[in-house]
Amino acid sequence: MSKKNIEDKYIDPFAEYLISGEPDRAQKAYAWQTAIGLQDVDKIQPSQYLLNTAKDNIEGGIDFDEAKNRIDSYYEENKNHQPERTEEADKVSVRIAEILSENSFVFSPAQYISIHKRLFEGIYSHAGKMRDYNITKKEWVLDGASVIYGGALDLQATLDYDFRIEKEFDYSNLSMSEIITHLARFISKLWQIHIFGEGNTRTSAVFFIKYIRSLGFHATNDVFANNSWYFRNALVRANYTNLSLGVREDLSFLELFLRNLLMGEKNELKNRYMHIAWKETTHSNNKRHIERHIEQHIDPKGAIKQLEIILDTNVVSKRTKSNILNLFNEFGYEKIFSRGDVIKSLGITEKPASTLVKRMYELGITEKMIGVGKGKYRFIWN
Repeated sequence: MSKKNIEDKYIDPFAEYLISGEPDRAQKAYAWQTAIGLQDVDKIQPSQYLLNTAKDNIEGGIDFDEAKNRIDSYYEENKNHQPERTEEADKVSVRIAEILSENSFVFSPAQYISIHKRLFEGIYSHAGKMRDYNITKKEWVLDGASVIYGGALDLQATLDYDFRIEKEFDYSNLSMSEIITHLARFISKLWQIHIFGEGNTRTSAVFFIKYIRSLGFHATNDVFANNSWYFRNALVRANYTNLSLGVREDLSFLELFLRNLLMGEKNELKNRYMHIAWKETTHSNNKRHIERHIEQHIDPKGAIKQLEIILDTNVVSKRTKSNILNLFNEFGYEKIFSRGDVIKSLGITEKPASTLVKRMYELGITEKMIGVGKGKYRFIWN
């Protein structure tokens, strides 16, 4: 089955919930989209029964416990009548959807390991356990070569170190591009440790989504759902060096993915561009591509037009509209700003600045940034 057919079958059925205007249904639909899309990292596909169960959950007919019970019962009755690994895809999908629908999260190695256990308990005997053997994995994107993964004897120490360094990292005063580069480096190194024998990428993706949400980002969208195989290959390329072939660790592919995810950009995400034998220079120079997008971010004229439509639809005053457009022209999507920045930029006092900041947030054209200091915002693409 082609990738297009897979996407048509497993993602489009939720479209009606994403445009219905009902926040609760849309949130659940996004969680299910991501959960099902993430199965593509191991090239496995959920069943139609899982899709029907997901719709019942989205519509409020059943909760996640009942959804899990339905899937368990279904496979007790139909264990030998489904394609290989479909049971795994169904069970892991409902568990991912449940975790992504929860607000609770703790940034810790224990949480990371707990997510693996919740996803794969009853599926893998090693669910929630670190591997005690060394591994290699042949990668298509590396022409059959393997990333060098963490050594079995050092997994806990390496994991603890990476978490400690990230917890101590200060995101204050960073641009969005700098934040994205850092996040790309963090998740790529976490994935490279590869503490689990199987299920490492899906666990890392779920943990990462929860983490970036805790930092204030809106990461519930279809980027993971439609590009999970790209995400995995980008992690591979971020951790592979072969100087004899002129290949070095390259974060740029992962950065493009995160720019789409966190900044609403529309960068082209093609797996073939990541293959180490790819020669087409117009697409292989991703660092230049990223720099161009930093300068042009999306389509400035289209972004301003969209912003004007939102402001006109909500009937804001001429002065408010002018102030917002002036702020957007100064900060765009790249820069993070505070009330103080608004005061300085527009030459207004604290009270009208606070009112304007609140109004922009209510209109859904900005989002609060939690992990970069108090009272920080940025414009977002709608």
